[in-house]
Amino acid sequence: MEVVVVDDRETPLPGIAVELARPTGDAALRLRTDEHGVALFEGLEQGRYHLRLLNVEPALWRVLGRLALPPLEAKSSARWDSVSQSEALSWTCDGTESLTVLAARLGVRPSRLLDARSGQRLASEVAPAPGTRIAVQPYSTEWATVETGYRQVVHRIGIPLSLVLVLRDGVHQPRAHQPYLLKLWMDDGEELPAREGVTDARGRVVQLLPEHAERGEVTVAPGRADERRLVLRFAALRATSAPEGLQERLENLGFSCGGERGQLGPKTRLAVEWFQYALGLPPSGHADEATCAALGLLHRS
Repeated sequence: MEVVVVDDRETPLPGIAVELARPTGDAALRLRTDEHGVALFEGLEQGRYHLRLLNVEPALWRVLGRLALPPLEAKSSARWDSVSQSEALSWTCDGTESLTVLAARLGVRPSRLLDARSGQRLASEVAPAPGTRIAVQPYSTEWATVETGYRQVVHRIGIPLSLVLVLRDGVHQPRAHQPYLLKLWMDDGEELPAREGVTDARGRVVQLLPEHAERGEVTVAPGRADERRLVLRFAALRATSAPEGLQERLENLGFSCGGERGQLGPKTRLAVEWFQYALGLPPSGHADEATCAALGLLHRS
């Protein structure tokens, strides 16, 4: 049986965890979709099984349909394990994540997110304050009945998490139309198959991220004299009003703070000044409201 997971635009989604269970509910198989959005379950006995996207609220996925597969010879036998048990979900905010991003990370609708202390729902248009503990309203597990011999097409509804990386050369020109290789690691340590791509006219790498991606590595122009490798860590940053949040964003955008952290010293003020100059703002070196707003727009998370 093949399972292909697609997004709202019917684009295949890599790195999505899929669980297939026996009808008796006593054992299950778990796979992640590959770079083509496909999870191939081999070594199954012919018949019907139960399918779900793991750790995703039932309202956020559905089986769109199925396509008959030609007979395939299994390359391996199925290795059954126990069915996954639901866990209570929670998250401590850093002040930069919108509810939409938080909900996507936790696999639920934004309306299920509550303030863990008060039990009240959160305003969707306002990012929760740093340190706010988010709890998730419990939801029931639902399975779809599927059959061997088919490719099942599953729609994962509403995933807004993307990696957008702008690459420039030594004179600050975009590295346009450059081949690149992207490697991703999940929060459980699993390495996903590498993705190949080409930067666009603005020198951008644009890739949809799996929900539980933790770190990555981008190699630009692999094998060439101008090859460059970047190590990435996917995490929410502090607000731009916090010194660390300001410095982390400046560093990521190429304005070095000289190793300063937690205080706006002379090197950070110089980085702010260069950032202001690059954006046509008055180069005061002070992180005023306009500068923080511009920094937040260029580097949102």
